[in-house]
Amino acid sequence: MHALPELQDGFAAALADAARARDLSGLFRGPRGRTLARLAIYRGNVYGNCTKALESAFPIVRKIVGEGFFEALAHAFVKAQPSSSGDLNRYGERFAEFLAGFAPVADLPYLPDVARMEWFAHRAYFAEDSSAFDTVALRNVPAERYATLRPKLAAGCALLASDWPLERLWSVHQDGYAGGFEIDLDAGPDRVLIHRPRWRAEVISIPPGDHAFLDAAIAGRTLGESLHAAATADPDFDPSTALARWIHAHIITALV
Repeated sequence: MHALPELQDGFAAALADAARARDLSGLFRGPRGRTLARLAIYRGNVYGNCTKALESAFPIVRKIVGEGFFEALAHAFVKAQPSSSGDLNRYGERFAEFLAGFAPVADLPYLPDVARMEWFAHRAYFAEDSSAFDTVALRNVPAERYATLRPKLAAGCALLASDWPLERLWSVHQDGYAGGFEIDLDAGPDRVLIHRPRWRAEVISIPPGDHAFLDAAIAGRTLGESLHAAATADPDFDPSTALARWIHAHIITALV
């Protein structure tokens, strides 16, 4: 008799790979042919559900490569990276890494960064709601302590620096977009903030100083350290204007 962990591991492996199912068919009761046929049904459901999860998380990648190619791409990813969570909303975190090493998309060098952007947007969509900035609480903090406070960003905020025009790639692939579809892939590097101000995730390009400030804040640096990083990256960085903008946009939710 096989131990339960062995049976569970064998069942999971058989669902991920037909070849493994043939090797492990002896773990299951009944005729081998019937076992393999039933495992194939389960395997089809697993691949189908994982593919739908990837389609939901990476709609722009799907539009770029086409529906048929994306299905084959998803199948290859599911086989290489089976889901390790019962929540399929968490599936796809390593998709960009997979694309970076997937030879059939090597002629689309911007695709991994598009996938990274979409994963951050997917994560932002499911992030918890954040409270508004409490200016009243800040009034009780002595001004000389401001530099030691740490900016707290809204849940789901993420930054991405790329050689590709990510904001443009995001914008032209949104449902309802009515502008021109020209994309200059040689437009230069882009720094984007991914967040969810209300009900939908958004991607916006930000200047070097703002990127440096928010990056330091995400890393847990103090307000003084974050402002220093911003000024180092961009001598024209205006701290008062930037702070007001990010507080108003619900990016900075507190100074703690």
